[in-house]
Amino acid sequence: MNRNTETSFPSTQTAPIHHKYANPKSAPDQTPTHTPTTRNHSIPTKNHPMSKTTPAKLFAAVLALNACGPSPQTETTPNHTQESTQTAPLEGLCHRNAYQPAGCGYGDYCQTSSSKCTPAPSPSCNNFTLHGTTWDASTSTGPVIYEASALRFEPDHIFCNSFAPKRLTFRIKAYAPTSDLPSSREEFSNQFYLVTPTGNEINASAIQNITTTDDRKNITFDVNLCLPTGTTSYTAGFFFIGGSEICATAS
Repeated sequence: MNRNTETSFPSTQTAPIHHKYANPKSAPDQTPTHTPTTRNHSIPTKNHPMSKTTPAKLFAAVLALNACGPSPQTETTPNHTQESTQTAPLEGLCHRNAYQPAGCGYGDYCQTSSSKCTPAPSPSCNNFTLHGTTWDASTSTGPVIYEASALRFEPDHIFCNSFAPKRLTFRIKAYAPTSDLPSSREEFSNQFYLVTPTGNEINASAIQNITTTDDRKNITFDVNLCLPTGTTSYTAGFFFIGGSEICATAS
C-alpha cells in the first residue's frame, strides 16, 4: 500500500475533503483541521509492501459528521420474504427475496433481476492498484461489499464548507458471514476504510443512514465526501477489514 506518496490529483479527481468547521488560518494548504483516523496496524497486501505515513500527508480526508446532516443511524427491516439462504434452488441460481448472499457462496451475491449468483465486483480502479488488495474469496471471512453507487454529486453549502462545497454521497451494500456488522457510526471506526485515487486509506467517519438486517449480517449505509467546486469526477475505493474491496465513480 502506498502511504508515503504525496497526493497529486488529476483535474478530474481533485479531492481535498474538508470538514465545514475547518479553520483556514490553521490550515493554509487547505488541509482539514479535523485529522482523519488512519490505521496504525499493518495490513499485508498482494501487490505492495506497507510503509508508514502521517495524516498530514493525506491530501484527501473523510468529512467528519459532527454537527450537520440528518441522523447518522436508522435501524429498519425491509419487507423481505425469508427463504432459505443455505442452498440455492438450482446450481448457479439464488433466492431473489432472501437476504444476501441468498443461497450463493461466500464472495458471490444474488442478482435480484436474474436470480443468478454473481461474483462480488472486483476492485479494478487505480486506487487499489496503488494501495494493494488483501481479500481472497477462498480464504477470507470478512464482509463482502457487493454494491457501491453514487447517490449525490452536487453543491451542498450547508453540509460542506466553502473550501470544498461539492457533496458526494455513495451508498454501500454488504453482507457478512457472521452477525458483527456495525449498527452505529461509532462502530465503523477502524473497520471501514476509504481508499483515495492515490492509494491512501482513511478511516471513513461520515457515515449516515445505517440499516442492518438479518441479525446484522446485511447492511446498507451512505458515505459522504466534500470536494472542491471544480471536481467533475471522483473515484473512491472502499473496504472492510478482512473483507472485499470495491470501486465506485461519480461524474
